[in-house]
Amino acid sequence: MRSRSFRHSVLAVAVVLGAAACTTSTAGQPQPVPTVTAAAPAGDRVDVGTMHVTVPKGAKYTAHSQDGLLDGCLTEGTVVCEARMLDLREATSDPNAPINLPSSKRPFGWYTGTDVPTCITAASPPGEASVATGSNLVDSGFRPVGPKNAEYGAWQVSCEDATQNNKVRMWWLPTSKILVVQYGSFEGWDAKMDTLLAGATFS
Repeated sequence: MRSRSFRHSVLAVAVVLGAAACTTSTAGQPQPVPTVTAAAPAGDRVDVGTMHVTVPKGAKYTAHSQDGLLDGCLTEGTVVCEARMLDLREATSDPNAPINLPSSKRPFGWYTGTDVPTCITAASPPGEASVATGSNLVDSGFRPVGPKNAEYGAWQVSCEDATQNNKVRMWWLPTSKILVVQYGSFEGWDAKMDTLLAGATFS
């Protein structure tokens, strides 16, 4: 039941990412992943809408996966989806699209789906995460993403499965319609995300 709920929320965003059958990835180091058919060496640029970032060494970016669950995911090591970078231009321009705009002013402001949010963590990848039962804002304001200032929020998220409780960070560029969500604060990953986003360029 939870997997189906999460899949529906992903499909709401997938409208802007293309058909789920299309598969593209960029990698810091080539690693075989069942839903990914192409990899590229470290330092390659990733394009998310008008934003361009460089994939950290040892990490992989999947623009589109066959099942849609990993669309926009950054992965590293055994963690399937540490963060997501999404271009929401098409979804936000469609008045009938089932989407909640990102906002640090609502409890689950990092979650764009219209169904029940789920707790993605290192131990609970997309499709296997439990239901999120609470989301308390612990930090907000503006943070740099390259030359732009993004609306920033950080939430302490509680889950139906308490072992999946985690912290979620979000960067939202309302003009560019680009959303970046970091699922969980893993050691060293906060700094990597901050560095990745600081080096972002736009066209």
